[in-house]
Amino acid sequence: MSDKQKKQTAVKLSGLYGDYLVMLIAPIMLAVYQYGARALAVVASGIAGAVVTDIIFCLLLGRPFLLRDLSNVFTGAAIALMMPAGVPFYVPVAASFFAVGIVKVPFGGSLRSPFVPGAAGFAFASVCFKEQIFDYSYNSVSKLMGEHSLGYILSQGKSVHLDAINVLDILSGNVAGPMGAGCALLMVACCAVLLLKRKNSLITVAGFIAVCAVYAAIFPRVNASALTSVFLELSSGTLLFAAVFFLTDYASVPDGAVARLICGGVCGLFCMLMRTIGTYEETVCFAVLLANGFTPVINSAVSKVKGRAVRKEAA
Repeated sequence: MSDKQKKQTAVKLSGLYGDYLVMLIAPIMLAVYQYGARALAVVASGIAGAVVTDIIFCLLLGRPFLLRDLSNVFTGAAIALMMPAGVPFYVPVAASFFAVGIVKVPFGGSLRSPFVPGAAGFAFASVCFKEQIFDYSYNSVSKLMGEHSLGYILSQGKSVHLDAINVLDILSGNVAGPMGAGCALLMVACCAVLLLKRKNSLITVAGFIAVCAVYAAIFPRVNASALTSVFLELSSGTLLFAAVFFLTDYASVPDGAVARLICGGVCGLFCMLMRTIGTYEETVCFAVLLANGFTPVINSAVSKVKGRAVRKEAA
């Protein structure tokens, strides 16, 4: 790739990930409001881990470092926001290192990696630092359900009754959980931004949420109504956050509306199946990576079906 092409790529990335970073401002502000300066320090550690890793690999490989693509800043911030505020600082640093150094750089950068680096980084941290990733005891005294997250409640299969206050707390993210990814209202607002900026990407999100909702209604994990089950599943953990910021990733999003809808549905099915039978409290990032792997297959299958339809119509 020539220097001119690299500069053009950096400009393109600055626009793509610049939009994402603008949308992350509100979750970061909410995290700081709820957890104080430590939340900002966790986000800063995630960003520093991603940026420093990219600089190191650029020096080793003899490539120019292009900060203005903003992909590293977004990846580090997104990973940190999916973690609890009390997580040790080395955890988001390690997750960002894996995302950039193991997933992004070897495949040639953000526009070429078949897997979403942020999802891979959080999945890595979930496996290696399970206790730290799902420990929500930090500053959870005043929150609904104390240090127990919605994901934990769902995994225990307990009876749940919701009232107006509980619903408002859950929608606003006033529950123990990821420090910047638990506010459903903010995720809806982010979808509105994407509708203006990249509305075609929301097709994947729609397929994902639709399958998750149908699965939750048919196979509830709690002793409650189907509507309550759907509400809790969609509001718990990092499900909506990953749908908005990872399933719309430019490099891994499928080609065409039909393929995007199918890919989102496949991701939703993987997510809910792993939530039901898996041992991890949150599985959406694993589901995103599996869906990334299926993207070429989905693109090929949809293309073949469309080709047959065209040939049949022509005949």
